[in-house]
This record gives sequence, C-alpha cells and structure tokens, in this order.
Amino acid sequence: MATQYDPAVIQKLADKLYSQANTVVFLWTLLLLLVGGAGGFFVTTQPGVPDKNLGMFVGIGALVGAILGYAIGQARAFQLRVLAQTALCQRQIEINTRR
Repeated sequence: MATQYDPAVIQKLADKLYSQANTVVFLWTLLLLLVGGAGGFFVTTQPGVPDKNLGMFVGIGALVGAILGYAIGQARAFQLRVLAQTALCQRQIEINTRR
C-alpha cells in the first residue's frame, strides 16, 4: 500500500513550526531574563557596592537579559517560520496544479 498525499499533514507541520517559534521566543526571553537578573544580583555581592542598589542592579540586569533573549529568540524563531512558509508554499503549489 502506497502512502497517499495529504495536504493536511503539511498544514499540521506548519502549525507546529509556528507554535515552536512562539515557544522559542518565550523560552529565550525567560532564560536570559533570569540570567540577567542573576548577573545583576552577582554585581551587588561585590565589595564596594551598597546593598541599597540591589533592586536596581537586578532589575537592569533582568531587563537587559530579557531584551537580548527576545532578540535571540526572534532570530531563531524566524528560521522556523521560514520552514513553515516553505511547506505551506509547496502545499499551495500542489493544490493549484492538481488539475
């Protein structure tokens, strides 16, 4: 029995790739937010840094980390979105030329 072409499979693949792209952006943002916050906390443990600046350093570190993580996540997610669009384009070509 030969496997038959099913355009729904390609649609599911594209949907999954888009879902993964959104997850990648979220995870990179969260990861670097935490790393940046931890880095800000580490700075405050150094000698000569007053304890009253703890929140400021943690906040700035977390913000910078989140911005960097979002940018990295978007770049990686772009690759997944391109793959999804390529699959959808091939699916549409097959639908248009099926006659």
